[in-house]
Amino acid sequence: MLQLGVFDFSLDEIMIYFQDPVVVGWVLICSGILAAIWLFENITDPIPLLGTIFDILVKLGSFLGFIVGALDILVGYVVYVTNPTGTIVAAMLIVIGFALVMRLLSKLPIAAVFALAVAIFATFTIYGLLAPYAAYPYVGEYITQIISLKGMIVIGFIIFAVVYMVGGLLIKIIQFIGKIFAWTPISVLIGLAAIGVGIVVIFAPTMLGLVIPWPS
Repeated sequence: MLQLGVFDFSLDEIMIYFQDPVVVGWVLICSGILAAIWLFENITDPIPLLGTIFDILVKLGSFLGFIVGALDILVGYVVYVTNPTGTIVAAMLIVIGFALVMRLLSKLPIAAVFALAVAIFATFTIYGLLAPYAAYPYVGEYITQIISLKGMIVIGFIIFAVVYMVGGLLIKIIQFIGKIFAWTPISVLIGLAAIGVGIVVIFAPTMLGLVIPWPS
């Protein structure tokens, strides 16, 4: 039977793996390169091999950035929980993680997708709760009308509209902030800052408040 060992690790084991300044440093450096990919692509363009590598990374940037950004946020959480004095490192990881994640999310109609998902889930939940009462006297007739296809469509539309209006504003604000972070000049600056912090974390972690050896 095919086994993927990486999925066998517990959350504690994963957190312990990221409780290493060298690992954290390289996560920051790689994330920084990905965030400042526009700059590195232009610098390495005349160099055949490196230029090709960065051209590929640019094309994969949004999707790869989403995965790496999610990892950054996880590692930032690990740093904050296990090394509370390393707030600069944790903040840098979370900021660059947010910037990379929003490169993809800012291009999607998240408010509509979120509202649709909530509407579908809520509609099926309501149907599941009401359906058993359709055979009951007195209320059964009304329940049957409510859980009919027409009734479910109306309920779903109402839920979608309410969630879209209430949650949509907050999501649009987050997307707007994400677009600012994903803007090329800002992204390059964040990437270079992350590379700098990553190098310091590898060679002099105590300068940024990290306790060595890392607390368990």
